[in-house]
Amino acid sequence: MNLTLDVAKIALLGASGWLVAALLARGPASARHDLWLLVLLGAVLVPAAELLLPPLYVIVPATWEPPRPPLALWALGALVSAARLVPGFITLRRIARSGERWRAPAALDALRAAARLAGVTRPVTLLRSRDVPVPATWGVRHPVIALPAAAATWTPERLRLVLVHELVHVRRQDVLVEGLVWLAGALYWFHPAVWLAAGRLRLERERTCDEAVLATGARASDYCGHLVEIMRAATRGRTGARGAVIGATMAAPCTLERRVRALLASPGTTPARPRRGVPLLVTGAVLIYALGTLAPCASAW
Repeated sequence: MNLTLDVAKIALLGASGWLVAALLARGPASARHDLWLLVLLGAVLVPAAELLLPPLYVIVPATWEPPRPPLALWALGALVSAARLVPGFITLRRIARSGERWRAPAALDALRAAARLAGVTRPVTLLRSRDVPVPATWGVRHPVIALPAAAATWTPERLRLVLVHELVHVRRQDVLVEGLVWLAGALYWFHPAVWLAAGRLRLERERTCDEAVLATGARASDYCGHLVEIMRAATRGRTGARGAVIGATMAAPCTLERRVRALLASPGTTPARPRRGVPLLVTGAVLIYALGTLAPCASAW
């Protein structure tokens, strides 16, 4: 594996992602989310493609040899990046143990209604915790939705809309996607293209869930008001759960402004997602293969 060549290939992959994202700017957020997911998946798979698939050679001067950065430095950065997950796991474990299992009839009714709207049929644990500043979701086999303690004072409409948003995360298995984001970030902790792709994916993930909420008939202005109020309450309260990174948070401050602008600029409901997944996957697979297996072949000139 040549780390320098892989860095260049992933930069090309990221640039391709930005180009296609611009073409999809007027489409649903789910299409752009899948695009950035493909970019990050490609970043992870490029070294594997280089090692496992037959190479595609490109002729270069015989005197040229790609520089080889110290692998020890890369390994140290990857280890430090991976270690950043530890506080998040500890936070989630603490919330899971100390959070109150919310079994109030009104809460369970809202959860059942939201599950029908979101298309989720499997059991989901609903918690309330003072350590959760904004709604968050985690868990693969046993999904958990954690709400702030103040959720007990929310209106039925706010509770239902919040739960629909979080249950769409559950249906889409976004926690697994977040794991891939962290893997790509750990492997390429130094690569701006990976940072940018991860940020765009997280934004489009939240916008996808926002669009799903609007598709249930919610008014964009009302929903945006709930988002802003939840974040405002979070900034006034405790912020201990900001380390809960292996999951999805509803009102992340880094994405809230752009999400609100997009929601208010959108129509009342969101059109169904176009059927472009297979062509996108095929195109992405070809690009990953081409970039991953590209190798220099020395020439005498």
